[in-house]
Amino acid sequence: MQTNVNKRKDIKFAIVGLGGIGKTHAISAYMANMTLNLPYDFNLVKTVTRKPTDFFLSGTSNTQSLEEVLEDKSIDFIDVCTPNDSHVDIVRKAAEYKKPVYCEKPLSSSYNEAVAMADVVKKAGIVNAAALIYRFVPSINLIKNEIDEGTIGEIIDFKIKLYHKSYLNPNKKGVWRTSPSSGGGALLDLGIHLVDIVQFTLGNVEKVNCRNRIFFENRTSVDEISNCDLYLDNGIRGSLEVSRIFADSEESTSFVIYGTKGSIRMFSNKADSIEIYDYNNNVTYTKSSKGIDKILRYYGPSAAGFFYDSHKASLVNFANILLEINSDNNITPDFDEAVKAQRVVEACYKSSRENREVNISEI
Repeated sequence: MQTNVNKRKDIKFAIVGLGGIGKTHAISAYMANMTLNLPYDFNLVKTVTRKPTDFFLSGTSNTQSLEEVLEDKSIDFIDVCTPNDSHVDIVRKAAEYKKPVYCEKPLSSSYNEAVAMADVVKKAGIVNAAALIYRFVPSINLIKNEIDEGTIGEIIDFKIKLYHKSYLNPNKKGVWRTSPSSGGGALLDLGIHLVDIVQFTLGNVEKVNCRNRIFFENRTSVDEISNCDLYLDNGIRGSLEVSRIFADSEESTSFVIYGTKGSIRMFSNKADSIEIYDYNNNVTYTKSSKGIDKILRYYGPSAAGFFYDSHKASLVNFANILLEINSDNNITPDFDEAVKAQRVVEACYKSSRENREVNISEI
């Protein structure tokens, strides 16, 4: 795709919090400008940090005042990338100023605070979204289409896994993600993506049975490994496994669904295609998203791998909501959707603590 030189407008935004994920959002926004034929440009005009930062982009200034950004009517939205426990206060202030909010997942370390955040943006009537970026991976949307079309028949089971290895590093000890209050464990940090994928493609989770585990007990107070059985309200059941200490050469997310007519599988390192096994004909074939505009419209040509490309697509879909562009095809998860996923995560934690099956209605 070529960049449209006749841009209709700039979408001005500010990033609040400029750690690793904040920089990822900034890069993804500028990738969208360069790789997609959009009727607008993302323009990062402000960054908000606790201390002055030396990370600068042309046209971007840094401030330590959130109010300065919220009072600036030329800024179209804020992008919240601070530690989880600070999200709620930032969102409440944004709601007071009627400023649209794009927020990194999870909404909060606390489920009750996440519910409060969804309530406050709804009452304020502001556009909102959470960065549950896996919804925008082409292979996930291909899976959704094939499930809706009944390609593999009645669903028997599914297995979804996400493994990271970064917390094998002993230097991670004491960082904010290892605290229950400021961060959260592997299940909340990574598993919320998987819960959202399951509910997006297969149906709503009704019941869970979960087992969480800490291996490096001297480094962290939050789960490093989580194994969960998920029971959906349509009768489908399957399993979710997530870890921040499982080492492999590639940190690939996998999703396999087994049905009466075959199976479907995806791997995040092959984000533009899925493998389908046809049981009746004993053949396996690859289905690609290439040429499917509905799926690729805002994902665009892969520039830096699925992680950045999915963040890019998520930000673009949010901007389209702000500008009321192609709203009929928009799959951006708002705060209500993010709470829906976090409710399942909260039930999983309760299940692990109490060593029993937990119904989502208990949360």
